[in-house]
Amino acid sequence: MNANDHGALSKLRIHHGREIVALATPIVMTTLSMTLMWTVDTIFLGHYSSLALGAAGLGGMLTWAAYSLVNNLSRISNTFVAQAHGKGDDEAVGHYTWQTIYLSLATGTLMMFAGYYSDHFLPLIKNPPDVTDATYTYIRWRTLSAVFTQLLFALTGYFQGRRDVRTPMWAGIVANLLNVLLDVWLIFGWSGVTVGGLTLLAAPTMGVKGAAIATSIGTTVNALILVVAAVLPRANRLRYRIHVPRRLDPRAVGEIVRVGQPSALEGFVDMSSFAVFTSLIGRAGAVSLAASQITIQLLSFSFMPMWGLTTAGSVLTGNEMGAGRPDRAASYGRQVYKLGVYYCLVLLATYLVLRGTLFRIFTDDPAVLAFGGTLAVIAAGFQFADGLRMVGSGILTGAGDTRPVMLVTMFIMWGLFLPMTWVLIVQRGGDVTTAWLGGAVCYGMQAVALWGRFRSGRWQKVEIFRGGGRRQA
Repeated sequence: MNANDHGALSKLRIHHGREIVALATPIVMTTLSMTLMWTVDTIFLGHYSSLALGAAGLGGMLTWAAYSLVNNLSRISNTFVAQAHGKGDDEAVGHYTWQTIYLSLATGTLMMFAGYYSDHFLPLIKNPPDVTDATYTYIRWRTLSAVFTQLLFALTGYFQGRRDVRTPMWAGIVANLLNVLLDVWLIFGWSGVTVGGLTLLAAPTMGVKGAAIATSIGTTVNALILVVAAVLPRANRLRYRIHVPRRLDPRAVGEIVRVGQPSALEGFVDMSSFAVFTSLIGRAGAVSLAASQITIQLLSFSFMPMWGLTTAGSVLTGNEMGAGRPDRAASYGRQVYKLGVYYCLVLLATYLVLRGTLFRIFTDDPAVLAFGGTLAVIAAGFQFADGLRMVGSGILTGAGDTRPVMLVTMFIMWGLFLPMTWVLIVQRGGDVTTAWLGGAVCYGMQAVALWGRFRSGRWQKVEIFRGGGRRQA
């Protein structure tokens, strides 16, 4: 083997692979827990009715589109904690976590009220009346847990930024087990058990409402477990003083908003664009909407390792940038990219091989299954593009380089993706497969643009702690 061969193999080999995978694997489980509740809802509702399946899909998409306005203001705790942890600044870890908690309580309250009054806006989508009514039911009950959703993101960032990735994982597993039990009980109803002449635990059939209530309870329990896990251990209290409420610090909040706002806007652009995309498909009726929702759930479920890699890349980049080692941060970033490419290739092959059977996991409706084979093939290409887009976004966010990610997403999603979908579906009468094909092209463009930003190295010069990072209680 000559020197050129060795060089080529070195480029293909994963360095720091065990470290990255060890960090990413529990994060996969944590991220899976956040998506799995919606996935489990979809599976159960798919066997309840196509209307309930489509309404939960659209309702969940619209809920997350609204949440995405503020989600990354809570999630950005990951970046601040990771960089403070890399610096060895324990006081800054606790201080910035508390400032993010304050933000999460405020934004979560805003989202809860937005969900309650969403019935004033849903008719604008112009879906069939039965779809609109069921969608509002889902949104209203799902957003009851909005405050705990934002708190969950803030505390997850506190744990993951310090490389404690197992605590959020176990909290998510407990919450998901509870959600499964509640789904069975509330979606389909139960006659209960009779004890001493009294009927206990009886519940009427609630359908889409039951699914939303189950998810809200599961999310709330998840957040409360993390609250206890953060303040109970003596080591946390001594090192980070996380149990001591910090004063609201406008300067620190300003830093969080400065870094997190572009990331939040980027998330909103992405999710709102996909919500409009889903709504346009919904104009064709419940069957098309259900087929698109199953495609989304397939991608969400199979992408969990990519989310794990994305968050691991963000944490590792943040730790190394905080420690003043931007070259090492870039090295970790390249390895995360490699792992992402390899995983996406395996996933692509899996989708192509199993394309005829994947949709049967979610439904037995022949009308929906008719779209399954073609959509699975398109999803194979979509997941490759979106996976690499996620990795690039995670690495840049870990460095605090959030504005370029926002600009790329805004330009492509609002400037190309939505107009293209409108032309293909509304003006030219394309079907759900045409819409998803256009989406795969647009997400591929984002992946290329973010890779270019990573290769430029400009993100290595970003400073997020303009005030020095250390604060007093």
